[in-house]
Amino acid sequence: MIDASLKKANILIVDDQESNIDVLQGLMEIEGYENIRSTTDPRLVESLFKSFNPDIILLDLSMPYLNGFEIMELLRGSLHGQTALPILVLTADVSSETKIRALSGGASDFLTKPFDLLEVGLRIRNLLYSSYLQQQLQNQNAILDEKVRERTLELIHKNVELSVAKEKAEASDRLKTSFINNISHEIRTPLNGIVGFGQILTEPDLTDEDKRKFLDILHESTNRLINTVTNFLEISMISSGNLEIDKNEIPPDLVINEIARLFRYEIETKGIKLFLDIPSFDPDLTILTDKELLLKILKHLVENAIKFSTQGSISLGYVRKEDEVVFYVKDTGKGISQEGKELIFKNFTQEDNSYSRSYEGCGLGLSIVKGLVELLGGKIWVESELEKGSEFYFSIPNPNVEHRDKKLVQKVDTSEAIQTILVAEDDEINFMYIDILLKCIHARVIHARNGEEAVKLCKSNPEIAAVIMDLKMQIMDGYMATQLIKSMREDLPILAITAYASLENKHRALESGCDDFIIKPVSKMILFEKLAKYGIDISGQSDSESN
Repeated sequence: MIDASLKKANILIVDDQESNIDVLQGLMEIEGYENIRSTTDPRLVESLFKSFNPDIILLDLSMPYLNGFEIMELLRGSLHGQTALPILVLTADVSSETKIRALSGGASDFLTKPFDLLEVGLRIRNLLYSSYLQQQLQNQNAILDEKVRERTLELIHKNVELSVAKEKAEASDRLKTSFINNISHEIRTPLNGIVGFGQILTEPDLTDEDKRKFLDILHESTNRLINTVTNFLEISMISSGNLEIDKNEIPPDLVINEIARLFRYEIETKGIKLFLDIPSFDPDLTILTDKELLLKILKHLVENAIKFSTQGSISLGYVRKEDEVVFYVKDTGKGISQEGKELIFKNFTQEDNSYSRSYEGCGLGLSIVKGLVELLGGKIWVESELEKGSEFYFSIPNPNVEHRDKKLVQKVDTSEAIQTILVAEDDEINFMYIDILLKCIHARVIHARNGEEAVKLCKSNPEIAAVIMDLKMQIMDGYMATQLIKSMREDLPILAITAYASLENKHRALESGCDDFIIKPVSKMILFEKLAKYGIDISGQSDSESN
C-alpha cells in the first residue's frame, strides 16, 4: 500500500547533461515511478517547483547559470518553513568539503558519480518513504491540533454555558428568596390584621367608633389577603398555560366607565383627580376580546397608579388604531427609572425589592398584566420618568372593528322589588355571611343545603326571585341543580358562586344554565350589583352599607 503511494511521487531531475537525465529517468521508469519531470536549465527549477510540486529532487551540483548550492538556497526560501524537501545530490565532486557543504545547504543525501543505479533506487525509495512518514506524522499532528482546538472551543463554550447557568441559578435563588420573603410578608401581614382585630372586636368595652375603625382594618386586611392569593393563582394559571380566553364583542367605553366607577371613590379619597379619555367620534366601537381579562388588566394598572401616586392625577382611556385599540393608564406619581423599566414586568419583582421599600405588594401585578395582554394577542410598554409619572400602554388586536348592537345596552326594570332569594350553600359559615348581606336589602332568604333540596324548594316556592347557587355540594352539585331548575323555570336568575376561579368552571356553570358567576370570597358590592342586574331591589341598604 505504501509502495503504491510512493510510486506516484513527483520526481524532478535537474542536470545539465542529457545523458545523466536519460539514465536516471530510465531507472525511475523501471522502478515503476509514474510522475517524472526533468530539466537541463537550472533557471527553470523555481517555476517547475511551483507548477510540478515535486516530492523529491535529484540534483547535480555543477551546472551553468545556477549551481546546485544556489538552487538549494533558492528552494529553501520557497518552502516558507514547510516540511524540508528531500534532495538527493548526484555529483562527480568527491571531496569531503563539497559533501559537507551540500548536506549543510539542504541536501538530504549525497551520491558521487559514477553511481550504482541499484543504490540510487534504494536511496530514492528511502528518502520518499521517510518523507511519506513525516507527512503522515504531520497530518496526524494537524488532525490532533484541530481536535484540540475543537475541544478547547467546546470547553470554552461549556464554560460560558456553565457561567450563564450559574448566573441563572443565582438569579433563580435570588428570585426564590424574594418570592419566599414576599409571600411570607404579604400573607402574614394581613392575617395578623384579620386575626388580631378579629379578637379585639370581641372585647366588651369597645366604643362604636372603635368597632367601625377596627372593622375597616379587618376589611382592608381581608381584601389585601384576597388580592395576594388571587395574584398567585393568576400568575400560576398564566405560567402553566391553563388560562382560557372567552372572546365577545365588548364596548371599550363601557369597560373604562366600569373601571372608573370601581376606583373613583378610592382615587378621590386620596386627593387625586381622575380623568377619562373616551373618543367621542366613535361611540359605537366594539372590540372582540375577553372582558374579564381586559378588566383585570386595567384593574392592576389603575391599582398600580393609585399605589405610586400621592397627588396630581390619573388618566384612563383608549385610542383606536388601524387594526387595534390601545388602552392606557397615566399617572403623575413617582415614576420609574430606566433600570426599573427592565424589571417591573418580571415575576415577584418591584423596582425596589429591599426591606425598606415604601410600598406593599408581592411584585406580581405587572407580570400578570403582561401575561394577560400577551394572552389576548397584544403587547404592553411603559414610558416613564422619575418624579414625573408613568404611562402604561397596551394594545388589543381588533382587525375587523365593528359597531356594537344597541341591544347590548339594557336597563333592568326594578320597579317591582321581589325579595325572596334562595341560597344553595352547604357550608354554614358561607351561608351565614350571605344571609347577613341579603338581610341588608331586606330580602327573605330560603336556605338549601344541597342541590337536590334547592330543586325541590324552587319547585314548591314560585315566589323565589333569584337563586344563589354554590357549585360544589354533596348529594347533587350546583351544575345539575341549575339544569333541573332551568328546565322548570327558565327565566329564574341563577348566580353561580364558587371558590373555583378558572374559566373552565365559569364556562361549565354558564353552559349548565347559570346566568352569572361570582368567585369566593364574595364581595358585598359585587353581589348586590349582580342581584340588581337581574331585577332584585337593593335600595333597602343604607348609605353606609353600600360603600
